[in-house]
Order: sequence, then structure tokens, then C-alpha cells
Amino acid sequence: MRLPATRDPLDARFSLKHALITVSAWDEIIVGAGAAGSVLAGRLSTDHARRVLLIEAGPDYPDPQALPSDLRLARAMSFVDHDWDLVADAGEGRPISYPRGKVVGGSSAVNATVALRGMPHDYDDWERTGCAGWAWTDVLPYFRKLETDADFADSELHGSSGPVYIRRLRRSEWSASVRAFFDTCRTLGYDEVTDHNDPRQSGVGPLPLNQRDGVRQSAALCYLAPARGRPNLSILPNALAVRVLFESRRAVGVEVLRDGRVERFEGARITLSAGAIHTPGILFRSGIGPAAELRALGIDVVADRPGVGQNLSDHPSVGIPCVPRPGGIDPERPHFQVYARYTASGSAEPNDMQLGITAHFDLRPRSAYLVDLVGTPTPLLVFAQLERVRSRGRLILSNTDALAPPGIVLEYAQDPEDLRRLLDGMRRAWQVATSEPLAPFIERISILSQSIVDDDDQLAGVVKLFSQSGFHPVGTAKMGPPADTMAVVDERLRVHGIEGLCVVDASVMPGVPSANTNLPTMMIAERAAELMRS
Repeated sequence: MRLPATRDPLDARFSLKHALITVSAWDEIIVGAGAAGSVLAGRLSTDHARRVLLIEAGPDYPDPQALPSDLRLARAMSFVDHDWDLVADAGEGRPISYPRGKVVGGSSAVNATVALRGMPHDYDDWERTGCAGWAWTDVLPYFRKLETDADFADSELHGSSGPVYIRRLRRSEWSASVRAFFDTCRTLGYDEVTDHNDPRQSGVGPLPLNQRDGVRQSAALCYLAPARGRPNLSILPNALAVRVLFESRRAVGVEVLRDGRVERFEGARITLSAGAIHTPGILFRSGIGPAAELRALGIDVVADRPGVGQNLSDHPSVGIPCVPRPGGIDPERPHFQVYARYTASGSAEPNDMQLGITAHFDLRPRSAYLVDLVGTPTPLLVFAQLERVRSRGRLILSNTDALAPPGIVLEYAQDPEDLRRLLDGMRRAWQVATSEPLAPFIERISILSQSIVDDDDQLAGVVKLFSQSGFHPVGTAKMGPPADTMAVVDERLRVHGIEGLCVVDASVMPGVPSANTNLPTMMIAERAAELMRS
């Protein structure tokens, strides 16, 4: 079957010499080779009778030994050479850089390798909203399946034979300032934690990290590298997904832009795994979204789903920037090593906050405008991050141009309870930063003073002016029952009202879990692969 060569405003941007090419049918077409798409392609292609095509907008590096250093080395986040160069509104029109990985492996190939899962009530809440099969007891087997935990292997909580290697740094491996942070937290009454992925524990301790011998264990390395020799798996890099193609209400293919040409690929099932920022744009251009907005742009409505691009949830982070003394930061060790998880004062939600310290931080790649204000391009940062977020943002999808980035509106701290807990977190971070154990590492504290910290209004102003992202966007194509008009996919991750189209990535999460989202996204893909095989 050859797909019809329809015209729309996007096609008009290309000259007639750029042919519309249709490629023979695949059993599975997966759009996006990030933390979800790589897992899904790796798992589904184990069935050698199933032809799998994995499409990625960024480049591919097939040889793990020839990875660029920014992708290979796991010391810090590396959103520089492989980034979408997005900008988000952090509130009241304040723009911040919003990095996302643009490479096979996605953001899992450039992140800080924090391998947290979240709390049981994160997932139990998903089930309570109508997402059957996504409670903690349902998802725990998939967390165990994906990991080889070097410290707690083959226990009731952990796995010993999964693709993702996870370990925690020993105290002797911590930076000196991180040891001081840990000692301060213990002095302040935080319990010692041995495993932050044990939901029964709360307090301060080493982070689980998906890195091995200093190498970032991305989804591309863990799931795709072992699968690359399979003749039924093809990886198509540097191909930007434009839209999904339909016959009536069934998805039958994908249109991509590659090498200046529009190409079309047919598939029995199409799965969008482009992430919480880019999956909604593909849905929107495909005719799935709020009907009135689609019609206003001349897009034919395939499914009226007003939740596309809504319900954006992310972790806001606030910090105490410090000018370090010589030797106060340690760029040769991992960016994050030790966290404290705790329950905010007056909160009924366990472990709804994180408290941490950076071993090194460089403002220049993404926040150069702060260098003069902070007084150094490489501050030592003691920070608090809100995990159980109530505020919701949105994406602004306002045109049909696949090359145009979406508007990202984060709406941090708009909910009063979010703001209250962030103020509490700032005060805890201040208490740690001004402690005696950290004094040898800090020359001075920038921006803040004790008088500001003591004043609710002034401190709230600082939070609204300087809050940053944890870079954990979720929820923009959330799952939920048909009665939920804002839900985009059902509990099996199938787009409501459409045949042959699924979404498998962080966009389907009804809310952001109490964790960095890399592992939860991989877990979703592990479960999706099993659902699809069945």
C-alpha cells in the first residue's frame, strides 16, 4: 500500500524537487530513541519476526567505544552539543534554558545519571485516577527487571540481571564538600539512608547512579547496543518526525523530514516516544488535540483531545549559590553524589522534597546571565527541590511547523502549597550552607542574606526570580480513562479513539513522581513492551 501524498501548510515549505518517498511497511515504528524509545525498540526486536524501525531526530553513535566525551563521561549533565536549545517560561515571563537530549539515547545520554524511582504513593495515585495496572505493586517488577543493582542485587526491591547497571558511591569516593554536606545533615537530625530506592527510608545518603567506571549507562548503551546486530531492527537518525498519517481513524504511517526531503514510512503500529516536550507537537500536527485550535490552523481533526500539551509537571529547584574557596568544587567526580530526601514541614506527603549539593556546577553553558550576579561561573550550590508538585504548566502549540519549538510554560510555585514548601526548602538549604562543616569550602554566599531568608515576602521573591528546573517534564499526553476529557491515552498507552497509535514516554505520566524521571520512563517502556508483545 502506498500512502496518499496529501498537502498541508508544512509541505508547502519544500520545493517540488523534494519527493515524498514511501518506504515499505514495518510492524513497529517508534518515534524517538530516548529513555523510552530505546528500551521499547530493544525489547520488541527480541521477537525476530517483528520488524522494528526506530526514528530519532538527533545523531547516532553506533560504536560505544567511539562515543563523544560529553555522552560517555558521567561526571555532569552534558546538554551542550546534543541539545534541542529550548527555552521555557519559568513564571511571570522569566525565560530559562530548558535542555533536552537530541541524540540516540535522548536525555538518558546526557543526564546526571541519578537513578531514583520515587515513592509508592506516586504510582498508587496513578491507579486512583483510573490507570489500572500502574500501582506501585504493579510497576515494582519492571523497576527490578531493568536494573542490575550492584549494592542490593536480587532483593525484594532490586534486580540483579537487568540491562541498567546501578551503584552508589562509597564515602571514600565522595568529594570533600559532599562529605561535609552529609555530616551537616546528620547533625541536623536527618537519618542515614543506605538505599534511596527503598521507600521505607528517609534521610541523607548516597544516590543510586546509573554509571559504570565513569561511563554514563544510557538507554542507548544498555538497550540498543546489544540489539544493533538484529536484522529486524533499523535505526534512522537525523530524521525529524513531522506527523502521523491516518486512514480514517487508524494510524498507518509516519512522515519525517530528513536530508531536506519529506519521507513517509508505513507501519502496523506507530508509537510516539519523543518525550513530554515533543510528543504533543507530533500529535497536534497529526490532528490530535483541542479541536478548535486545530481547525484554526487548518489541521484536519482526527481526534478531539484537549489534554494534548496540558498538565505539564516538573520539579522546581531553588538553591543557595556560593562562591567556593580554592578546592571547594571537584569537577573530577560525579555532579550529584549524596541527597537528603525528607518530608517538608507541615506536609502530609512523605519524602516530598530533596536536599542536595553539587560537587561542581558551571553556569556558562545554560545560565551565563547569572555569572555576574553569583560572582563566579562555577558556584558550589546547596539546593532544595520540590518533588510532589501541585502546580501545572502547559505547552503552547501554535503552528504546523515541525522545526518550530513549542512554547513551554512551567508555572512554578503557582500553587500556594508548592511555594510554602519551596520556602521551607530554601531555609533548610541556607541552614546547611551556613553550617560549620561547609565553611572551609565556601568563600561567601551570593544573592541571599539572613534577613532575606527570615522574611517570607522577600524569600518568595527570590524563589520566583531564581527557581530553576529539575529538567523532568512529564504529563503532557497523560493516561487516564475515557471519561477523563484531559486524558490522551488509556491504561495500555493507546491514544483514545485511535487505532494503531500509542504513546510511550514521560508524557503519559499523570503527574511527576518523587524522583528524577529517567528510571520511571524506562519502567514505563519496559511495561509497554510487555503489553505490546501480549
